[in-house]
Amino acid sequence: MSQAKVILSIVAAVVAAALFSATSGRIESSDQIACHTHDFKTELYKSACAKGGQREAKDAAKVFMKEKKIKSCNQCHSKLAPNYELKADGLEQFRKVGGK
Repeated sequence: MSQAKVILSIVAAVVAAALFSATSGRIESSDQIACHTHDFKTELYKSACAKGGQREAKDAAKVFMKEKKIKSCNQCHSKLAPNYELKADGLEQFRKVGGK
């Protein structure tokens, strides 16, 4: 093989590896991550998680927060991603402002 073909083969292999790496990372994006909770106590999050996993639940929460004028996720959650753990009174606070 000529030197140009060898260099071209190396460049093609590097590009292929980069493309594979980039596409496999997208598969693990938050769009594809299932919700960690399986025992839902709210209809909002149950339907959002069924529809589109964590991304859909997060989007539903943002809409809910905007409607109810809640300024921070930390009002109800003690920790956010990846498990979004609720505070002891998180569910009570959610219901108090009208969540179902």
